[in-house]
Amino acid sequence: MRSRYSAFCLGHANYLLTTLHPSKRRPDELKQIEATINSTTWLGLKILDHKQANDLAEVEFVAFYKDAPFGQLHERSRFTREAGQWFYHDGVFMPDIKLGRNEPCFCGSGTKFKHCHGN
Repeated sequence: MRSRYSAFCLGHANYLLTTLHPSKRRPDELKQIEATINSTTWLGLKILDHKQANDLAEVEFVAFYKDAPFGQLHERSRFTREAGQWFYHDGVFMPDIKLGRNEPCFCGSGTKFKHCHGN
């Protein structure tokens, strides 16, 4: 999961395509991934929950992105492992989380949210 977030941040579209389950790939998938990479500036990732049972895993996360001042993608993702390789299978979008003003900022600056992206 974190490797896919990093790939979005670094623009590694081919990695994102190869870690997407083959049954979920559309003919224009690479083009769609590249469009997302080119139109989004990611700011931080917060893992909220994770579960793994053998070859199935779920990860609930919030990924923050730049959008006057920021937006968030809150999702519970499902992953499957086949022949030792983990694949993103699908996800369910969830409501935005409320950020506490005194919590550390999601961007990793080390300052409180209210003094960083929360003002």
